[in-house]
Amino acid sequence: MPLRTRLYSCCAALCLLSFPAFAQSSTWPGAYEVSRQDSAGTLTLSTPYYTFQHDLKHGAEISVVSLKHGAAKNLLVKPVNALIAMPDGESFQSQNDSAPEVAVEDSGKARIVRVTARLLSANGKDSGIRLRTRYEYRWGYLKLRREFVFGNQPVAIRRASVLSTVLDPSLDNFGYRQGVTEQEGGSSYFYGAMQWRKLRAGAYFDPPLQTRYVPYYLVLANPGIEGIEWFVSDDLSQWDYQTAGKPGAGLCRVSSSLSPLGVNVNINPLDVTGQVRAQGTWTFDSYIGIPILEGHANPTWLHAAFNANGGKWITEERIQKWADSGIRTAHCHNDGDSLGDGIFWRDGSYPPYSPEGMKEYDRVIQQCQARGIQVTTYFSNKQLHPSTQAYKDHSQEWGRKHTDSGELHHDAAAHGEFGALMCMKSGWLQEIEHNIDTVLSNHKLNGVYYDWNVALYCNNPLHVGKTSNGVSGQTGTLALSPTGHWDMDELLQFMEWTRNRVGPQGQVILHTTMTPMFATENFADRVVGMEWGYGRLSRSVPPVQELPLEWNFANARSRGVIGYGSIDKSAPASVRQLLTLETLLTGTTPWPASAEAIALYKILTPLGDLTRYKFQDWRNHAVQLDSPEAISSLYSRSGEAWILIGNTGAQSRQIRVKLDPKALPAPLDSISLLQQVDRSNTVALNATRATGEGESVQVPAYGAVLLRITR
Repeated sequence: MPLRTRLYSCCAALCLLSFPAFAQSSTWPGAYEVSRQDSAGTLTLSTPYYTFQHDLKHGAEISVVSLKHGAAKNLLVKPVNALIAMPDGESFQSQNDSAPEVAVEDSGKARIVRVTARLLSANGKDSGIRLRTRYEYRWGYLKLRREFVFGNQPVAIRRASVLSTVLDPSLDNFGYRQGVTEQEGGSSYFYGAMQWRKLRAGAYFDPPLQTRYVPYYLVLANPGIEGIEWFVSDDLSQWDYQTAGKPGAGLCRVSSSLSPLGVNVNINPLDVTGQVRAQGTWTFDSYIGIPILEGHANPTWLHAAFNANGGKWITEERIQKWADSGIRTAHCHNDGDSLGDGIFWRDGSYPPYSPEGMKEYDRVIQQCQARGIQVTTYFSNKQLHPSTQAYKDHSQEWGRKHTDSGELHHDAAAHGEFGALMCMKSGWLQEIEHNIDTVLSNHKLNGVYYDWNVALYCNNPLHVGKTSNGVSGQTGTLALSPTGHWDMDELLQFMEWTRNRVGPQGQVILHTTMTPMFATENFADRVVGMEWGYGRLSRSVPPVQELPLEWNFANARSRGVIGYGSIDKSAPASVRQLLTLETLLTGTTPWPASAEAIALYKILTPLGDLTRYKFQDWRNHAVQLDSPEAISSLYSRSGEAWILIGNTGAQSRQIRVKLDPKALPAPLDSISLLQQVDRSNTVALNATRATGEGESVQVPAYGAVLLRITR
């Protein structure tokens, strides 16, 4: 929840964060390299981590999305396309234009590509409709503006598609945030949590997605490996009202494709059985995002939290125990009056504590950092406490109003209110940036921890246009609109500001339960989720094959699974042990660090720095096990590999392990040494047998053993 700060001092430009020596990472935005090859018909925009390519001979549409450290050579089996379909079924597509107009512009580190294409039929017939597309390439995502130019004379059409493609079949897990608000039957407190599904092309009875409301957000992924996302910009009226004057006239379809094998994705803001009369220009703003993968394993993330605790701050002895146990990050989280004594950090207030309390806050920061523990502080990016002057002065102006009633939503709990929700498409964006800057300028923190880091639907007419019932407000940056908006554009702006504020080595931790997102997480160092939205585990833990996509998403960042949100209080110890084991085997960690995690993750100590290795989970092809209750994962680099063998069963057992060293991420021609390693003992095993009929190892119940192989 929240911590915030009204902040009265104007922040200094000098950043007072405590940084280690600089080392560039993928969280720090870089520039694009652009290569245009007219003879080959390609326009390529690339970074060290990913590549987008446009086909200049087919509408200059995107034909390649490739992640350098991903698994698929190209996430697109078929290039992106846009089209208009007539009532008689005739289709006119951007891809049919072999000579579109294309221009490239620089915009700082970003690049802008402008394309004007004719919408032609397959045999070259010109519809007279033009498609203007603006691609703004930013770090880890691009903003896509499609403008269908019909002219002054009405044109009868039945379908308009802004994006149609077939994705690689490995992207068989997907999720979406529904494009419905309270006005269209959404919940009275519209949050838009993800709906998760699987679509394993050509092999299973997985149901397709088909919705008349274009989703606000859609992601398709190969869990823990890679993915791609699409989501809408701020102006929701583009998708709900622009084409047919009412919501529900579009179509989003995610379905299996057998020829070619893959996953069909169609985003159609208009798709009706009859027709509509289109004229002028229809504009649709959206985004495409990808995870920025660094090509190595993520470091283990053992984390702890602290707060004022009624004035009894954490002791130096406790901090030392954290450090000794392997905890390397901690954050101050004190957003509610849980003790009922009034000592907590009210959203939007600063300083939150008495002078003595602030001294203790700084003491904890200093003592953690002296022991190698980086410290951040919690901020809620949506909540503002009613006790603050900012709330009294601006709550109606900044507030997120999700219904036509004009009421604010107050986030309350048994121990008091956290705050009322604000919308970043208002002065709240500048206020929270000011709040954060003040805290960072006055305390030697390593960075920030963000909760509520999510775009939300808002119907406040003071932000832009009108409410859905036609109540006028002050016109904002968008044209007058008959429906609400959300603050996605501002959220991305805020994340870029955050990374710039904390610097290349500053810590950014995001809490993204039920709303993970590549485009925002690319600016973060660590991500935590799984707090709510699922049935809590009370008797068993699902097998790794059935874990939700949010569990490890694309594993582009160190990820934490919230234990108190995932496990019921009544669950036996075995459930906690098994969840901890499955986090270990999937490259994630329990959050905050549990006693089980602190004990189990010591098994990785012999590897040293995990970022020196490539990680593969249970889907690796280098390890075969003879028990369905056994799971493997591995860390591989040139000359050696470390293999985890986990036992999800309730009894210790002998597990036969068969190895194929040539199938490792860093292949070995042969194995000269095979050892079972723990921190105090090393046992030699038979390497020849391991690559033949298999070598047996004893693995404890709900536990794991570590093997090392070298050439």
